[in-house]
Amino acid sequence: MRLKELRRAALGLITAVLLVLATVGFLRRDEAVGAASEAYWFGTLQTESEEARAEYKNGLRVAHLQIDWDRFEPEQDVFDEAYVDEIKDRIESFHDAGLRIEAGLGLHHPPDWLAKAYPWAVYVNQFGEHSAWTPNIVFSHSVRFEAEQYLTEVKHRIGLEDFWALRIGVNESGEFSYPTPVSQEREQGEYWAFDDNAQSTSPDTDRPVSVAQNPYPGWRPGDRTYRGEAFTEQQARAWYDWYLASLADAVNWQIGVYTALGHTGQLKVLIPGTGHLPADQQAAVAARLGATDSARLVGRGVAFFETIGMIQHQSNVVLVSTALVDGTGKPRDNECRPGDAAVDVRAPDERTVRDWSSTRWVTAVARAEGFDRLSGESAGPQVAAYHPGVMDTAARQMASCGLEGLMWAFDQNLYDGTPGSSLADYAAMIRRHG
Repeated sequence: MRLKELRRAALGLITAVLLVLATVGFLRRDEAVGAASEAYWFGTLQTESEEARAEYKNGLRVAHLQIDWDRFEPEQDVFDEAYVDEIKDRIESFHDAGLRIEAGLGLHHPPDWLAKAYPWAVYVNQFGEHSAWTPNIVFSHSVRFEAEQYLTEVKHRIGLEDFWALRIGVNESGEFSYPTPVSQEREQGEYWAFDDNAQSTSPDTDRPVSVAQNPYPGWRPGDRTYRGEAFTEQQARAWYDWYLASLADAVNWQIGVYTALGHTGQLKVLIPGTGHLPADQQAAVAARLGATDSARLVGRGVAFFETIGMIQHQSNVVLVSTALVDGTGKPRDNECRPGDAAVDVRAPDERTVRDWSSTRWVTAVARAEGFDRLSGESAGPQVAAYHPGVMDTAARQMASCGLEGLMWAFDQNLYDGTPGSSLADYAAMIRRHG
C-alpha cells in the first residue's frame, strides 16, 4: 500500500476513535470560564494581541485568532515552526489578558501546492472557469483528506483546547456559500459543480462518499433540454436540491472533523447576509437556473431557508449572522419581532420579509429549523459605512434576535478613527447593553 493510502487509512481510524470519545461529553471550555453568567459576550474580529489588555478592561471578552493554512503548511507535509510559535505567542497574550479565543483555522486560505497536487479537484463553473482561491471541500475527498491532515497537525502542534470557539464556512471568506462568481458582468449565476468529481458517475470518483451523485451529469444551468428531451422544472429543482445538499455536506464534514479531534467548545457556522428568498428560487428554477434577477445569489447556494435546516444539530453548533448593521431592511437594520416566529420561512409573504434585515431573516429561519444558539457579527464598514450610534443599533439587533453575543468587525476600526466605532464607543455600548 502506498504511503498516502496508509496515511489516509490511519487518519480515518483515528477520526473514528476520536469521534466516539468526543460523544462522551464533558464540561465545555466556555462554561468552565464562566461565560454562562454573562448576559452577552463581546469581541472583535482580527484582534490585535497588543490591544488585548485594554480591550478586556473595557468589557470585551473574546478575541479572534486567524490561523492560515498556507502559512502553517507552505509545502506539502512541511510546517513553518516560526509561524507556529507566533500563533502560540498570540494565544498566550490573549489568555494572559483574560480573553477567550475564537479561532478560524484558515481552510479558506489554502497553500499553493494544494491545487497543483490535485488539479482535477478545484472548483469549476458551467463555463469552464476555475476558482482555486478556496479549496474544493465540497466535491473532493482528496482535498478533504489534506485538510484533515492539516487540522490534525494544528491539534498536535498548537492544540484545540485553548479555543473557546471554532469558525466554520466554505467560501473564500470562510462563510456558508459557494465561491464568488468569477465574472462581475455576467447576468447568469455561476454554479460550482462542474469539476470532474462533481460530474463523475464512476464508482472510483474522488467525490466524498457523503455527497450524492449528480442527478443529471452534463446538464448545464440554463439548458432547456437534456439528452435530447425537454428538461423540466422538477428536474431543475432536483439538480438544485443536490447542489445545496452538497454544500451543506461540507459544513457537516467540518463539524464532524472538529468533534473527532476533540473540540467541545462552540462550532460557529457563519451565515452571510440574507441570501435569496423562496420566490427568487422559484423564478430561477422556472428559468432552469438561467438568468434571473437573483441568479448570482442562487448560484452561490445561499438558500438559507433550506440549507440551514441541513446543518447538523448538536448542542455546541452556533449559527452566526455575519450581517449585523449591514444596511439591509426597511427601516434600515430593523430588529427581530415576536411575531417573526409565525412566519412560514419556506413560503413567506414576500412583501413582508423583503423589508426584513439580514439578521432578522436568518434568525427566523434558524429558529424555525430548531437552532437555539445564535450569535452575530457586524458586517464591517466595507459593506455598510459605520456612523455614530451604529454599535447601539447592532446591540439592539443582538438583543431582539436573542443572539448570545457580538463580534465587531474589525479590531482596527476601534483605533483608526472610524465614526461610531472607537474602543470608547464599544465600552459605552457594553455598559448600556451588556
